[in-house]
Parts: sequence; C-alpha cells; structure tokens
Amino acid sequence: MVKEAFASNGCCVHNVGMYLRGTLVGLFGLLLAGTVMAKDLPLPKLRPSPLRPVAKTVPGFPAIPFLVAGWKKDEIVAAQSHCATMLRGLDIKYQALAPLGSSGGCGSAAPILISAIGNTSINPPAEANCDFAEALYGWVTSSLLPAAREYLHQEVTVINNASAYACRRRNGLSSGKLSEHGKANALDISTLKFSDGAMTSIKGDWTGAAQLLGVSDKGKFLRRLRRDACIRFTTVLGPGSDKYHGDHFHLDLAQRRGGFRICK
Repeated sequence: MVKEAFASNGCCVHNVGMYLRGTLVGLFGLLLAGTVMAKDLPLPKLRPSPLRPVAKTVPGFPAIPFLVAGWKKDEIVAAQSHCATMLRGLDIKYQALAPLGSSGGCGSAAPILISAIGNTSINPPAEANCDFAEALYGWVTSSLLPAAREYLHQEVTVINNASAYACRRRNGLSSGKLSEHGKANALDISTLKFSDGAMTSIKGDWTGAAQLLGVSDKGKFLRRLRRDACIRFTTVLGPGSDKYHGDHFHLDLAQRRGGFRICK
C-alpha cells in the first residue's frame, strides 16, 4: 500500500509540475504576443501643452501680452511698426510704452514717453503717439530752436510740459467730445528755459506794452513759434483764443473733414 501511495503521489507531483510548466509557458507566450501587438498598434497623438502663443513683437517695444484689454493684437503690432518706421533716424529720446486705454476711447496702441528732442529736454516727459512725436520733432528742430537763436541768441534747453496724455473731454468739461489729450495726440507748453538760465512764459511774454509796440524780442519769438506750429499741427491754441488757453500753447493733430485746421 505504501508503494501504491508513493506511486500515486509521485503521479500527482508529476502532474502538478507539468501543469505549472504549461502555465508559465502560456503566460510567457501571452506577454510576448502582447508586446508584439503593442508595437503594431498606432500610438495616440499627444495633445500640445496649453501654453500661451508667442506674441508678435516689434523691436524696441514691449512684448504684447497674451490678453490686451481694449486693443486687438493686430492693431498694436501695426501701430508699433508704424511708430518704429516713423521715428527711425530722428534724434528723439523716448521710451516705448505698453498700450494705453482702448480702441475708440482714450489711449494709444503704441504710445511713447518723450524725454528729449536733441539736447532739448521735455519736463516732465510727455506721453504721446508717434505721429504727434514726429510733428513735434519737426517743429522743435525747424522752428523753436532756430527762432530762439534768431530772436534771443539762446538755445532752448527745456520745454515745460503743462499737459500731455490725459483721459478727459475737451477743456476738462464734464460733457462734449474727447480731448486730443485723451488720445496721446496733444501737448500743452507753458514755459521755456534757455541756455543762460532765463525763462519765457507763454502767458507773461505774450502780452504787455513792449509786445503791443512790437519791440519785445520774446514776443516776436512766441509769435513765430505759433505761426510755424500752425503749419505742422492741425490745432494751435494760445493766448487770445479762448479762456482755456490764455497761459499756454496747445498743440494737437486732430483729424477733421477736409483737413480743416484751427489756428488761434
């Protein structure tokens, strides 16, 4: 009986061994088949990472942010490109700024902060659009500086900025049309400083007995400035024009039908 039991158990052990070997071989075959099948199956396409698209940039200007409230990116790029072209080669010291305001309202798509034209500083620096900056450069270099040399034998060292960009209505009123100041398209000049340290005031040197008699060099100088400004700017207002502009020159590039200009 012992022999029979041993024989029976040996048979069982043999059968178990065979079963285990068969199972292992089967599992190995499945793994091998799975590996081959995985190689043959097309891999799913990876989705791109949700990164912000690279913004277009114009050399010299700040990079355009991914989202710009109030301006389309194409508007900004076009304005910056126009600005870079317009100011190329001009002796203007400026800092390119990010867009101001919004399209159709206050602001500019490509404003700059002008700190000097040649050796003549603007104090404080004036925020302006580039069309205005180009016109201002022409007026300063072809009229302001030559006239100061002719009438006063001086160099203009400082243009005192009374107002540049300001989001408001005309003349600071509560109603009416948007001021050109609100479009970074205007500059108010109150006083000028010369190389000898002397000053001239638009308000103080425009009137007076010497000015009325035509013997005031500063008066002649200021009248020359206003006359020439009317050639380069579409709006020139100063003493005698209205109650709002008695103490400064207001210069802007407002666009009107038929190219109409105002010079007072």
